[in-house]
Amino acid sequence: MIKPHGKAQLVLLFCIISQICFTQEVSRYVKYIQQASDNLNVTTNEPQAFLDSIPRPLEDYIDGHLDEYYIAQGHIYDITDNDVQSIHSFNKALTYALKENDYFHAGDACIQLYRVLYSTSKDNDLAVSYLNKAKVYFEKCDNVFGLYEIELIDAYMKYMNNKNLESINVLLPNLDKYKDVLLKDAYIYMDATAQLALNYLAIDSITKAKHYYHKFKTSINSPSAPKINYNSFNACINVELAWWYFKNKQLDSCKFHAAKARQQLDYLDRTYVISYYDLCVDVNNSIRNFDTAQIYLDSLRSYENELLSNQLIATNEISNFARISEEALEAERTKRKQNVLFVCILAFVLVLLSCYYYFIYKKQKRKLHKVSSEIDTLSYVKSNNEQLAVKVHGLEKYLKTLKNEVKEIAVTKCLEHQKVKIKELYKSLHINSSTILDKSDSHLDLVNDLNIDFFKKINELYPQLNKSEVIICYYVLIGFSNKEISVFLNTSIRSVESKRYRISKKIDFDKKKMTLVEHLHHTFKDTLNSEISL
Repeated sequence: MIKPHGKAQLVLLFCIISQICFTQEVSRYVKYIQQASDNLNVTTNEPQAFLDSIPRPLEDYIDGHLDEYYIAQGHIYDITDNDVQSIHSFNKALTYALKENDYFHAGDACIQLYRVLYSTSKDNDLAVSYLNKAKVYFEKCDNVFGLYEIELIDAYMKYMNNKNLESINVLLPNLDKYKDVLLKDAYIYMDATAQLALNYLAIDSITKAKHYYHKFKTSINSPSAPKINYNSFNACINVELAWWYFKNKQLDSCKFHAAKARQQLDYLDRTYVISYYDLCVDVNNSIRNFDTAQIYLDSLRSYENELLSNQLIATNEISNFARISEEALEAERTKRKQNVLFVCILAFVLVLLSCYYYFIYKKQKRKLHKVSSEIDTLSYVKSNNEQLAVKVHGLEKYLKTLKNEVKEIAVTKCLEHQKVKIKELYKSLHINSSTILDKSDSHLDLVNDLNIDFFKKINELYPQLNKSEVIICYYVLIGFSNKEISVFLNTSIRSVESKRYRISKKIDFDKKKMTLVEHLHHTFKDTLNSEISL
């Protein structure tokens, strides 16, 4: 019997094994895409079989590689001259590449869209716009091979517009750097040497054309050389060599290269196929082989009619589809911009809310500080009231004692003894009246205008002062003299002077420029009530 924790371990082990198997399956399907790309040729059955072996929906099995899948599918459609589906696949590849920020495959998809649109659509501006996008994407991912390919396309456009010297001037200065990447991407060097051979043929420089044709043929030895591109370039050069020898009336060489081109006719695009048939017609007419010339002419007409029929149907579809795809991409970009704008607005709102709550927090903190200050004030008042209650209680006891003494004097029958008692009572009253029953204006001011703010501030500024020293500072600030303070505190004038000296020592101020009284007036002038004149 399996224990509970043993069951959990088995479940975990099963999940791990399942995940490993699924990962291996995904890896296998991704390899199918690479195998389809590596096996592209005139016959597309094998590459298509690899792609069809990937289960559907594709998102569940090759997520993150959908752009590579649709680029391979687009190449297959391109080889079979299904331009509409080819554009559709390359557009899907571009969409997925941009979603995944895969700028390398985005640039590759744009280049393929340019090639198909430039050769089949009348809207060359749209084709060139994809080429410009490819350059931007390759620059973003710093892909030198893609940028080299754009340079080669630029040279090829000049060749197609009969600007052969300009095309050569683009290619020759860069040929060494193209050769440096021969092992990594032989297509670059292969394309450059093939274009140089074609350009030199166009300007009747057969020696240089053969020189670069020889360099072109060496590129097939590189392990990275794509055979389908090699065969296509080779067939193009053979067609152009055959034409050059025909124009120079070297029919044997012309037939030799025409036969070479015939072997690779399936690798040629429409333009070169038509050029090949035209050559065959002209060659047979020149040797008065009119029947064979007519056969080639009929084949050419049939091929052109088929092309025309297909192109009439496809041209509008291609342009419309390309524009719809471009609009879809633009809509996707707009959606991204809207999402970015939404995030920015949300961030701005959060900042505003943060500022608002910070303002509320500061406001509440000020209120709390005010309440705390009021509580401190009430506590101080309470303390003073408690002290006052103690003094009142002492006063009541003193009055009670006086009443008893007066009664004793009243009942005393001896007049002399009574006088002595009265003198003692007067003396006692004279001594104690200053602290208990003092009714001078200064004392009344002190009782009525006791300033709480002063005591709070002096305790904050000078915590080193004791309570009796703080009270003396207050009396000094109010304007009491040493004598008045001594009477009020029931102490000697000498004691008050000594305490004032100690206060001056404890408080840090410039004693050469001002006295203690002046310092206290300067420091606490705003804390006293307006009724107290300094």
